Amino acid sequence: MQEISEDDDVDYNIQEKKDCPAAKSVILDPSTVSRFEPSEHNVFHCSGKTNVPEMCLIGMKHGETINFQGYLLVALISGDAIIMGHRLQGVSTLQDGKELAEEITFINYNDDLIFHPIYSPKTHSLISIESVERRENLPIFSNRGIKASLNIKQTINDLLIKSKIVKENFDTILVFREMTWCGIQGIEKIASSCFKNIFTAENVNSCRNNQSDETDSIKRNLFQISGFYPILEVIAGLTSLQLSDSWLNAANQLAIDVINYNVPPIVVICGHRNVGKSTFARYLLNNLLNVYDVNCPKVAYIESDVGQSEFTPPGSVSLNILDSPIFGPPFTHIQRPYRSYYVGNNTPRDDPDYYLDCLRELVIVYRRDIACGPDFGMHADDEIQRIPLILNTHGWIKGMGYDLLLSILGFAKPTHLFQFHSLIHSYQNLPPFPVSILSPPNEDPPKVFSVEAIDNSKISTKYTAVDYRTLAMLSYFYSTPAILLKQENAKWWQFDKPLIHHSPWCLDWTKGLMKGVFVFFNDVPWSQLLYALNGSIVGLVGNISDIDESHEMIDETEPSSGLSQEKEIYIQPPRYFPCPDYPPPTPSEYSFLGHAIIRSIDPATHTFHILTPLSYVELQKTSFIVKGSLELPIWFMMDHTNNISTGVCGVPWKRVPYMNFEVREGVGNSAQR
Repeated sequence: MQEISEDDDVDYNIQEKKDCPAAKSVILDPSTVSRFEPSEHNVFHCSGKTNVPEMCLIGMKHGETINFQGYLLVALISGDAIIMGHRLQGVSTLQDGKELAEEITFINYNDDLIFHPIYSPKTHSLISIESVERRENLPIFSNRGIKASLNIKQTINDLLIKSKIVKENFDTILVFREMTWCGIQGIEKIASSCFKNIFTAENVNSCRNNQSDETDSIKRNLFQISGFYPILEVIAGLTSLQLSDSWLNAANQLAIDVINYNVPPIVVICGHRNVGKSTFARYLLNNLLNVYDVNCPKVAYIESDVGQSEFTPPGSVSLNILDSPIFGPPFTHIQRPYRSYYVGNNTPRDDPDYYLDCLRELVIVYRRDIACGPDFGMHADDEIQRIPLILNTHGWIKGMGYDLLLSILGFAKPTHLFQFHSLIHSYQNLPPFPVSILSPPNEDPPKVFSVEAIDNSKISTKYTAVDYRTLAMLSYFYSTPAILLKQENAKWWQFDKPLIHHSPWCLDWTKGLMKGVFVFFNDVPWSQLLYALNGSIVGLVGNISDIDESHEMIDETEPSSGLSQEKEIYIQPPRYFPCPDYPPPTPSEYSFLGHAIIRSIDPATHTFHILTPLSYVELQKTSFIVKGSLELPIWFMMDHTNNISTGVCGVPWKRVPYMNFEVREGVGNSAQR
């Protein structure tokens, strides 16, 4: 965490924790504290019922906020609340001053009550739930979260009557539910030295007096929701996002234009890295989902940052179609894209032309299939649905990175251009755009908005880009099919079972690969191909046009030089397309299916043993495997259920090959790659 001197003109406090054993100066963010005082009058816990999950009612006044660390399910009973730019509206309108009667039903059992999963780890800015004035005539969307069962609705109605919360005249009434069943908290145990307690608040009051500790503990216990830790005091290491006026004005203007435009707007967000582009993109996405009428509750999203992807693990660019708000950082909403292409690296530097080809094809697919296509863009009565596009660009704005950005703007042809600008750090500002971008010939110029960059010195954190990529990879490979269906009471992440204990799929490369193997960025000799693939992260790619056809046997005529032939078994290696002799797969013909780990290889039976969250049906679509430059995180090789501090599988660390667990000393020895 970066330390700020007392002479710096910032709103953050520097506090010396004199009462702590290891006293030192730390940055404390006062904006993380909730503007909500929990008490027995505004928090009502459900107790005494069996087969009912942990649940409580929350009554809030306009302007009150609840900031928290952890994860939970949230639904609105009455009033409005805003979470990360998205307005949630209650399903029931409670009349002020109405006498409470036992027969009153506040939630119609025939109406859908939707619970939204919200994730607020300390790796990112905390999520804030704010009570706001009610807005009339908002569309009511369904199928955007987890639908409450009849039993849950009955329990909530009973609690509404029993608590008499209506008589308190709250502006907003919410329901909080625990969701420990999803399994996300298990990610803390896999890489305990990096991600310990990112969801779980622990010893937050260790440096305060006992009386304050006891008071805050009583307030927190009112909720009784596992995994939910409201922030009632300033805590070191936690940060909160403060939205600037430029963010709000830009989002509001876009919402107005979306309604008035005859064509779906194309929004491009650009700026230096670590200025808030991805956070702003999530804010715009959530806000746009409140704009459309019930006929078109969707937004398209293209992620072009291969190192910090929003909906997929690193190494790919993707087009996603969203119909529900996202409340949490990227690793909490990994999903299957509408179309994706495998770049195979955390940067486009090694093959910029292929990177641009992939993005250009995604824009073409959006215009052809999404914006006005038959599946998304047209009704039976020929009414056009206007599905906008948000394109978030990379943060590489110098040299080749700037040239790539200009190329993206050239073929994306945005109607709205959001450019981040910093008044504090001039190096974060983009060079002036050429006239061909701001005033393209024979085309309407884009509306350009200047968006204030986030000051990193105020939200400094110990987590790096490498950590975020690791979190995304862990979330992806440990996910289950239940997360795609938003299935309740089923594990969405299976972190309790180490990846090395998962049973791999067996892929016969003579039958299961129509094409073969591509290797990007490295000149791997034929004799070393299987060695290079073993224990690596690869991309599974399928043919778009022939994706449902059966795979044929591949005749391989190349010699199997360097491969053993035990018991006179002929080892038939996979067909190989080395770099740079063969160009990458053409984006218009192939699509990226998902990541996989080649756990081991059996040359005698020409079989890859692969680990992937993809289903059997999806695996059958695989045409070839692509090996890029993505590194396998060390945590994927470990069994986190056992004590790894002494060694691996009973072998002391000094005798474990290839890895070292010892702490080195000296400047630079602890730096991450």
